[in-house]
Amino acid sequence: MSKSLHWYDGDGKAVHTQPTTSATAKSPTRPTTVKDALKHGLYPSVTSKISIIDNYQLNDWKQREVIKTASLNPKRDGEPDEAYSKRVIDAAFEQVSDAADLGTAIHEALELHFTGADYNPMYSPYVEAVDKWVTDNKVTFEAHELRLVNKAYGYAGTTDAAFRCPKGYGIIDFKSTKTKPKKKITNYDSHLLQIAAYHQAHFQGFESLAVGCNLYISTTEVGRVEAVWYNDEELRAAWGAFKHASELWDYIKGYKAPQL
Repeated sequence: MSKSLHWYDGDGKAVHTQPTTSATAKSPTRPTTVKDALKHGLYPSVTSKISIIDNYQLNDWKQREVIKTASLNPKRDGEPDEAYSKRVIDAAFEQVSDAADLGTAIHEALELHFTGADYNPMYSPYVEAVDKWVTDNKVTFEAHELRLVNKAYGYAGTTDAAFRCPKGYGIIDFKSTKTKPKKKITNYDSHLLQIAAYHQAHFQGFESLAVGCNLYISTTEVGRVEAVWYNDEELRAAWGAFKHASELWDYIKGYKAPQL
């Protein structure tokens, strides 16, 4: 699983990689580092900064997946411990890459649909389920695929949309996820922090009508979508927590945001 950081310039353009200069390099690019960011005046992503917090929910899931995979893939005769560990871990998280690819495809289909463009009909069941939810909840989108930069607090990122509805206005973020019948969808604590950070970057505050929403789209029960809503108090508290995480990330990484 990749641990590369994501970076953006002051205009919100992604700068996740840098050109390699070595003639023996295996790739023409390499991941952008903190040193590069300081040199070029780049901003780390929201998810990069949140990664400083221990994500116990995700870590618990990872441990369960490794144990499950190991039980189904016993050690081979003569197989070194290191090779066996790598084989199990690679197998356990292969599904993560597949899920990420599907999630990206669903996001792209949703963006195309809601901006009036054609999309791959393969993803119609997901799009139609979200479209129905949007209609039922009287959601109106104001902007899609927002690339946001908060120069005052030193972070940037991309979120799905800004919206309005009878509940209020704010940021909505689509999350594809695996679900099980009759079991509630799990939302990670970090998801609320993401919404709060994007909301602050776009709206510069949390008024009484501020709301946030994660819309979870099931990839195992196709057609199932479930919303988790956040009110202004929850967003305001999450923003406070994000600021602390942001400062800690800066300290540990040795990062300083460009001067305004």
